[in-house]
Amino acid sequence: MDKYIGKRASIEILQPGLFTTVQDAGRTGYQQYGMPVAGPMDIESYLLGQALVGNKTNVGSLECTVLPPTIEVHGECIVAFTGANMNPTINGVQVSRYIPYICQDGDLISGSVTECGMRMYISFCGGIDVPAINGSVSTHTKACIGGYEGRSLQRGDQLSLHAFVRGALTQCDITDTANRLFNSALYNRGGRYCHEPFRVVLGEQAKHFTKEGIKTFVNSSYVLTDQCDRMGFRLEGPEIAHVKGADIISDGAVFGSIQVPSNGKPIILMADRQTTGGYTKIGTVISADLPRLSQLPVGDEIQFELVSIDVAQKIYRSYMAKWGALHHLARRQSRYVFRVKSSNS
Repeated sequence: MDKYIGKRASIEILQPGLFTTVQDAGRTGYQQYGMPVAGPMDIESYLLGQALVGNKTNVGSLECTVLPPTIEVHGECIVAFTGANMNPTINGVQVSRYIPYICQDGDLISGSVTECGMRMYISFCGGIDVPAINGSVSTHTKACIGGYEGRSLQRGDQLSLHAFVRGALTQCDITDTANRLFNSALYNRGGRYCHEPFRVVLGEQAKHFTKEGIKTFVNSSYVLTDQCDRMGFRLEGPEIAHVKGADIISDGAVFGSIQVPSNGKPIILMADRQTTGGYTKIGTVISADLPRLSQLPVGDEIQFELVSIDVAQKIYRSYMAKWGALHHLARRQSRYVFRVKSSNS
């Protein structure tokens, strides 16, 4: 057939998981008005999910933290799992990440506590249909905006999915070896999160730190504390010394900026960061390392490595070239969807 037309479907949350929110690519262009960006913590995994289910625009998907929700499908939909390994299942059958699946009415989507990484993304063809605020459906729970009623999902929530029209699809059995091999490059990408140092470019505010303070920052190991969320990662470790103090006139905050308040302990700003901040920022984690940073569990050690702007730009160009190839592979994979035995059959 020439086209695959997906009828309007919905999902019902039977169990919410630990912390599940609706996210799209983020609420950009409004920080000047005090509106946080939000969006996915791991932008790579989010975008690969969108590509795998054939979405040409970046629409709402589910970001699951540590433990995914249990979902009942009403209608028919195409779904893909990316990011952390939470052993996703459809009707109790464990399925691979980075492969699109077709779900029928009554099918159950679930998983278990993560084995690797912290955040998994469940993407649906057409995307989740919730009201957009400033051009985005991303949830920012502290501001109570976006997503489903501005909060994480709860038992009994029902979310509609947008209808969609797709090009012809090849439907495959879940045991189809050829398509599993076709998936291997994507699957291997999501199978591990290495512990290499996070590369940082020093900023203008590095002058507010002593030379010894910067040496401490580079030569020490820090531990991700349990005081971490989508807004920021608080680290425990040796204190980073200021020249005079930590307070500055508030200025813009970006994903990956590293604030150092008066206690000398760094805080890495994440997706739900405030739009401005009044603590000195020693530097910023480079873009290529942010997806890996977002997947770190509490208790992991973090080390930093300084790179120049020129080196950071070279890394970025190489990273984007590899990312482009991976994204193209995901687009190709979207033409093949797997079937899992229906709970009604």
